[in-house]
Amino acid sequence: MIPNNCPGLQAKFLLLALILLTLEVTGQGVKRIELPLSGNMAYQTVPLGEQGVLLISKPDRGTFNVQKFDTNLDRVWTIDGPIESNLDYIASSYDGQAVFLLFSKYRSSLYQIVKVNVGPGFVETFTINTLDRFEITDFKTLGYAVFMAGMVRNEPVLIYTQLTTSQTKILPSAIKGSNAIQTVEVDTAHHLVNVSFAVKKGRQTKIVARSYEETGELYTQVSVDPEDDYSLLSGRLQVLNDSVRIVIGTYGYRNMQSSNNAASQGLYISKIVGDEPAFTRYHSFTDFKNFFNFLNERQQEKIEKKIRKKKESGDDLKLNYRLLVHDIVPKSNNFLLVAEVFYPEYRYQNQSMMGGLGYGGILGYPFGMGLYNPYLWNPMYGGRGYNQQVFDGFTYTHAIVADVDQNGKLLWDNSLSFDNVKSMELREKIKVQTFSNGNSRLVYSHNGAIRSKIIKGNQVIDSDRVIPNETNVEGDKVRKTSTDDIDYWYGNFYLAWGDQRISNAAGDPQTRGRRNVFYLNKIGY
Repeated sequence: MIPNNCPGLQAKFLLLALILLTLEVTGQGVKRIELPLSGNMAYQTVPLGEQGVLLISKPDRGTFNVQKFDTNLDRVWTIDGPIESNLDYIASSYDGQAVFLLFSKYRSSLYQIVKVNVGPGFVETFTINTLDRFEITDFKTLGYAVFMAGMVRNEPVLIYTQLTTSQTKILPSAIKGSNAIQTVEVDTAHHLVNVSFAVKKGRQTKIVARSYEETGELYTQVSVDPEDDYSLLSGRLQVLNDSVRIVIGTYGYRNMQSSNNAASQGLYISKIVGDEPAFTRYHSFTDFKNFFNFLNERQQEKIEKKIRKKKESGDDLKLNYRLLVHDIVPKSNNFLLVAEVFYPEYRYQNQSMMGGLGYGGILGYPFGMGLYNPYLWNPMYGGRGYNQQVFDGFTYTHAIVADVDQNGKLLWDNSLSFDNVKSMELREKIKVQTFSNGNSRLVYSHNGAIRSKIIKGNQVIDSDRVIPNETNVEGDKVRKTSTDDIDYWYGNFYLAWGDQRISNAAGDPQTRGRRNVFYLNKIGY
């Protein structure tokens, strides 16, 4: 409460409130830091919410480095540690308490895992052996328990390791029918690890989802079978309580699936109470109001005409989309479903120039090459891109957001069109933040700029806002943004990061010239 007899203080308070309001509505950079890049130097970023952010690098072949920055992007500590010289940084896992770093090399049975205690800043290193020719596709941790999914000779394998005892065992993954492990996710609320299997029989696929405890013991298993004409293409499990589970994913028409194509028709949601399915609801994208907004006006009219014609004859227009489905977002008594539509691109190249198809051969990154996925975009249907076709990245067309009630009914949908977004790694690009007033903010990063859209149900409140990711140095010109990413951080803040090449012809002598940098940018909304 500001007293009325302090007009100066009132004016300052109103000015501060106006600044904060402007910050929330328009978005702007609060603070940016830069780290120089030279040679093969690269950084991987692990946001920690209100605990700050970690940067991981390998200064030389036998050393890893971890730096922690607070939420003001001030460095808190830095740690160097030894690592086997022939191992690459592959992935990280954060369970809300500690960050685990995974180091290995392509098809090696040797793994080094570094636990980073993010508070006091000290590390523990563990060395484990798995299986020969193990191709790891997922790495998740829960306490000192490590879950690694992958392939051995094209067969799915789920490995559990208890780091405190160095005990490793293969968890049973035998399910009748040809199967693949699709997702491994940590549920910190229930202290579980959820694993989804796609089980294929002919052209039809069902989803089997299992939850494991920190001990590696099976907590629960659910199975979702498709209707006769359908095939379930993906699934993500969410445990609501001891008796209720939700599985969401994509489905397609069974006769539209082939050896190199998985054609999504829509989203399904299945509710399991106890061991019995309460319902499975299917929502075709032809029933969405905004799914085709990424097309131009003429294309939209054309496809809507086809949809109407098919529905009038009691049929549905067959679609052929690929979707990356996010985790379910609980929203009051409903569920917010988020997915991104993409397609893989290939280019032709002389066979002798293709090089190896290890981590670097597929993803092309000098550091932090990511987890191996031998099938690139669909573990059930192939798509390796051989025969002189070289994988050239994923192009994202648009993202969809849908609200579904507890009975699986579609309440509303909305979408966001991407502006020519392309990535060598299939990963979630869009971040969705929900608010108590019913609004949702959709944010993504592209070409060094932050783009956002605010929606409320089917309505668009604020669209196509672009926030430049500027350097704040006079005379700077960003010549190239080779990688950029964004994640919701904490409160009203997002964290953006990436690699940029910058030139400056007009600044002072200290900033003049060219520089290659890795940047961290705190963005306020």
